[in-house]
Amino acid sequence: MVRKLGRIFLWITVVEAFAFAVGHLASRKMTTGNEGTNDFRIAAIFGGKRFHSIATALKSGSAVAALGGLEVDLRDASVDPMGADLELTAALGGVRVFVPGGWAVDVETDAQMGGVDIDVTPSEELPEDAPRLRIHATTRAGGVAVTARD
Repeated sequence: MVRKLGRIFLWITVVEAFAFAVGHLASRKMTTGNEGTNDFRIAAIFGGKRFHSIATALKSGSAVAALGGLEVDLRDASVDPMGADLELTAALGGVRVFVPGGWAVDVETDAQMGGVDIDVTPSEELPEDAPRLRIHATTRAGGVAVTARD
């Protein structure tokens, strides 16, 4: 019985290590752009990542967390005058986004067995010319949090 449990444990460990390696490779392949680019894609699969944008005219971004966690910090970025779009996906994982307090943030959600928490100043309380960020958040047994901080 002890030998059988040992073999099961070994197989679970091997499968987990394989999944982690595949997830790491997939994350690297899905990630494009860097902290200074105005368009980026970032992925965290079977792990965690932090991304700090310093874009001068952010136009679009995409963040995917699957069985992992992702933190996206946009507080040092500037939005394109036409606004920016951010696509967030959390599947059995989580995505946290930090934005400056003066940004107008519009969020559209599609949550199934998950949640989206928005803690920003309502757009109607900001000037009409405030930088605008449009977010589409999709969760599948995961979570997305958008927080305004200066």
